[in-house]
Formats: sequence, C-alpha cells, structure tokens
Amino acid sequence: MTDVNCIQCGVVNLVADETCTVCGVELRPLPRPVRLPEPEPGAYEYDRHPTITSIPAFNGVGDVLGPTFNLFFTNLWLITKIVVVIVTPFEIFKALSIGQTELDVPLFIGMFALELACKALIAPALIYSLMKLLQTGTAPGVNEAYRCGLGKLVKLSLCALMAWALQLVGYAMLIIPGIILSLAFTLVYPIAVLDKYSPWETIKRSYNLTTGYRLKILGAGILMAIVMVLINIPVSGASAILLSYGVTFWPLHAAAAVISDILEQSTTVLSLIIYLSILRTLGNAFSLKSG
Repeated sequence: MTDVNCIQCGVVNLVADETCTVCGVELRPLPRPVRLPEPEPGAYEYDRHPTITSIPAFNGVGDVLGPTFNLFFTNLWLITKIVVVIVTPFEIFKALSIGQTELDVPLFIGMFALELACKALIAPALIYSLMKLLQTGTAPGVNEAYRCGLGKLVKLSLCALMAWALQLVGYAMLIIPGIILSLAFTLVYPIAVLDKYSPWETIKRSYNLTTGYRLKILGAGILMAIVMVLINIPVSGASAILLSYGVTFWPLHAAAAVISDILEQSTTVLSLIIYLSILRTLGNAFSLKSG
C-alpha cells in the first residue's frame, strides 16, 4: 500500500507523509494509553513498602528476631524519647503512691485506665516513627510521631478492645484457643496504623496473615521476652530488693518502671517486623507466580 487516507478530510496522502497535505491532521496518531482499573485498597499490601529491603522473608524465627533487635537497639534513643514523654509523669505518680497502706479502689482503676491509654498512644507513634525511618532513613520528631498517634488512637483502641475481648473468650475456653488468638492478633497494631482497614477488617487481616506463622511467632516472642527480662533484671531487681526491706525510694522505682516501659516496646517493634516480613514473603510468592 502506497497511500494513506486522512481520517478527517479523506484526502489521499503518500505513505511517507506524517500529516495531511490539506488539513494538517496527523496521519498516524499514537494510540491512547489504556488506563487500568485501580486496585482495591489493600489488594497488594506486600508491594506497599518496596524501599524496605533490610527485612527478609519470614522463613524462620531468626528472620524476624535479628531485624527486631537491630531496629530496637539502633534506635533506642528514639524509642526512649517517645516513651519517656508519655510515661514519666505517670510512673512518678505511681512510684509516689507505693507507700500507701490503704487500698484506694477508684485511684487504682484510674491508674490502670491511664496506663492503658499511655500504651495505646505510644504504639502508633512508635510504629509510625520506625516505619518512616525504614522508608526514608530519617526519623520524625516526637511531635510529629504523636500527631500521628493521636490520629490513630480511636481506631487502635477499638481494634485492641476487640482483640482483647476475643482473647478473653478464647482463654475461657480451656486457655489454648486464647493463646492461638493472641498469636493471631499479633499484627493488629501495625495493620491499624499503616493500613486503611476498618477495626473488624484489621482483626480479620491479622488473623489471616498470621495463618501458618503462629508457631514461629510464638518462638520469636518467647526468645524476645527472655532477652528483655535479662536486660531488665539489674534495675527491676534493685527496686524489688528495696521494696522487700520497706524502702520506698521513689526515684529508683520510677526509673525502673520507665526502663521496663521502654523495653516493653520491643514487642511493638517485633510485631512491625513480623508484619513487614510476612508481606515480603507474600511479595516473593507473588513474584514467583508472575514469573
């Protein structure tokens, strides 16, 4: 074929012409790009964090313990700042109340509720900070971290209450179901902070993602707890010895409690690493299927 008809005016042009000699319309317009439909929210979670290459796939306990210890101790000062801002006033007040002989039930209930609120606020701030650090290499400030924490507080609290209620039911059923549900809900906090699921969808997502990994999660949690208890023995032991002799030196008791609160965040770091590691595993499996 040696000629081309113009799609607008119909004039015959030579095949070498790029535009019509009469109306100037492009003879061979480039095809319009095809817009693929947007994936549903959460459809490809394992591809949401492509810059995080330091987290391996979850094939064994060591795949999550190593990165957890590294992330925790490398960023211990960041974790300390996030924890101290919230818990220090509370722990000082609690330490000053140690010597009270009469049981004040309303005070006890209020302190327990305040402690839960502190933990609920620390978790999203810490997860946000560590996630941003992993993605960008730069840690956010404490104010930025807690702005995110406040924004996630209601959702995280609802998720935690739902998970705790289900776990209580499980523990009432001969304990074993409660242990299984506790392991199944390990990922509730990172999913609630990092993904746009409803509270119930967050619970289900954590349950589904942990399927097949729960024994490994249990092993990692036990080893992590042993290490943190050994680290905490000197300070908590000194505080306990003083209390056994009736010595209520509140600065030491408050410091011991704050240190325990800091070390307790290792479980939050572990849950984040497990979440990212499982997503990495799913991403590898998806790549293999695609290939």
